[in-house]
Amino acid sequence: MINSDVATLQNIADTLKEEPLASQRVLAENAGMSTGLMNAVIKRFVERGWIMLTNVNLRKLSYAITPAGIAELTERSQTFAKRTFALANRYNDALCKAVSDAKKEGNTKLALYGNSYIKFLLVYACQTLNVTFLEKDVNAPIESDAFCVVGEQNDEADIARLTEQGCVNLLDLLEE
Repeated sequence: MINSDVATLQNIADTLKEEPLASQRVLAENAGMSTGLMNAVIKRFVERGWIMLTNVNLRKLSYAITPAGIAELTERSQTFAKRTFALANRYNDALCKAVSDAKKEGNTKLALYGNSYIKFLLVYACQTLNVTFLEKDVNAPIESDAFCVVGEQNDEADIARLTEQGCVNLLDLLEE
């Protein structure tokens, strides 16, 4: 299974959900490809049983994702979810280890400076290890008695400034 085929199938499904009678041209535009390429893709998807064509009138075709196409998209979603869960588990383990190591060094607080998509994992690690979690603005003074972490959603300049002041870049904790 070629990932780009499934991504294109997902794009077609999304387009048809919004515009059930979308033309091949609209499908092509939304997928970022030429109408000729979309024509070839649709033919391939029909052969695989992922898309069904129906005549609306003499000049217009209607497209529908078949149960086999839906099954393919579902499998892709489940595979993506499994990979995401495995990655979240790896990140959780890395963050729990980092917080545990910081606690062994005498830090009973963790201060997160700025924003992070995985703040919830830091909060969980702190709760699990009985460490106080503090959320700080990027311009707040550095907590001298805390393990200070700078979130990955901050500007590069803020990340550099805060790491120079003693914070640890959250992404560095995940690479260990």
